[in-house]
Amino acid sequence: MSRAKEYTDRLWNQRDFSVLEELVDKQVVIHSLLGDYKGRELMQEVAETWLKGFPDLEVTFINTISEGDLEVVQWISKGTHQGDFRGKHATGRSISYPGVSIYRFEGEKIVEYWGYLDMQHVMNQLKET
Repeated sequence: MSRAKEYTDRLWNQRDFSVLEELVDKQVVIHSLLGDYKGRELMQEVAETWLKGFPDLEVTFINTISEGDLEVVQWISKGTHQGDFRGKHATGRSISYPGVSIYRFEGEKIVEYWGYLDMQHVMNQLKET
């Protein structure tokens, strides 16, 4: 299993937050659609926010590409909206959304991360019908 898949599986599927300290550099640089951020604590906060809203969230791997110090993981996530998420109270709705994560490693640690998903697609699935 690639390091990126190990990280993703342990954090999102096993809920093993110790993987953050093991595989993520303390000063990791995070590139997201909302901006650029720095720090391992922020990665933990993001995971906690998603898991609070979707406690049964599960990630399935589609493709993994590794070249040099980069690893790319294409995935799909599924879960049930059972808690507050981005200002929306639990709806009980099931969601599914694809995404791509890119990790840059120095040694065994993730030092840079890019996350791509369509947040509007996620939020549309939580709307009243």
